[in-house]
Amino acid sequence: MIFWWVTGLLLVAALAVWAITFWHRRAMRRSPVLVANSRYMDRIPSFVRAQRTARVVRVLQVGIAVFAVIAASLLSGRIASERIQTPEFSSRDIVLCLDVSGSMYEYDAEILDTFAQLVDTFDGERVALSIFNSTSRTVFPLTNDYDLIERELEAGAEAIDFDEFGYRLGNRDYSEDKVRQYVEFVEGTRGIPDEASIVPDGLASCAQVFDRAEEDRSRSIIFATDNEVNGDPIFTLDEATQRVADREIDLYTFYPGAFECGPRCFEELEAATEDQDGELYESSDPEAIPSIINEIQKTQAEVMGATPTVVRTDHPATGFVLTFLALVGILVLGWRTR
Repeated sequence: MIFWWVTGLLLVAALAVWAITFWHRRAMRRSPVLVANSRYMDRIPSFVRAQRTARVVRVLQVGIAVFAVIAASLLSGRIASERIQTPEFSSRDIVLCLDVSGSMYEYDAEILDTFAQLVDTFDGERVALSIFNSTSRTVFPLTNDYDLIERELEAGAEAIDFDEFGYRLGNRDYSEDKVRQYVEFVEGTRGIPDEASIVPDGLASCAQVFDRAEEDRSRSIIFATDNEVNGDPIFTLDEATQRVADREIDLYTFYPGAFECGPRCFEELEAATEDQDGELYESSDPEAIPSIINEIQKTQAEVMGATPTVVRTDHPATGFVLTFLALVGILVLGWRTR
């Protein structure tokens, strides 16, 4: 009930009117009109029935009047329900663009696992996964088949959780099934010998995953890389981010830190991202990935005007029907006692 105070005021006013009327009737009873030779009327059956009927009608009138006041008060108070609503993202496309070079495995696993948990909250969004090292591979294209998305993300999170450097050095031991799972997942990302982590080309490839160019859709890339390029890319990083911006794709970059490159890798990635109005998130802690993903989701919601709003729905039908029936009852009884 929105205007509960209106209901309260009407009920107080009705109570005041009843008190005044009751006091006035008591005052009238103190000075009754005496009629001589009228005692015999109490023995007339028709008169007794009329008195009994009149009392019943008066009780009904009072009851219906009280009911009408209560119903009208509730109606005036505006009965309504409230719910929190967040507009759907049915026109949103998201591409997870992950650098799967050896130094990124912990972060990639967290990103994929976090997104797999977010799938249940999606309603119409399309998601794609593209991974790259020296070359790129699309694991699955843009789709809203959430069973497939969740299955592929969970499988990817399990497969990429593999310390390749430690395995090669003999510091980490994995089963043959685990090794095969990892190799199958990164298959197609090592197409250029002696090169690795070709970041600009990987980002440019991710921008090509988006389809339906003629439709007005929200397009976003979640880009995770340490920006340690080992090879000769076709594009520069500025050219790659420019291609993303030209296609009106929002860029959210996750930078976990670099092992060899140092501050230069971060500064280059930061400048290229922010020059195209993208957002860069920095964290050396894989456990921070869920909060970063949630922050990205929140930022997208704000950009799309999808902040949660309170939706209020009026329910006047019940109060209106009860008030109408009470008024009809009063009119019928008034006609009966005319």
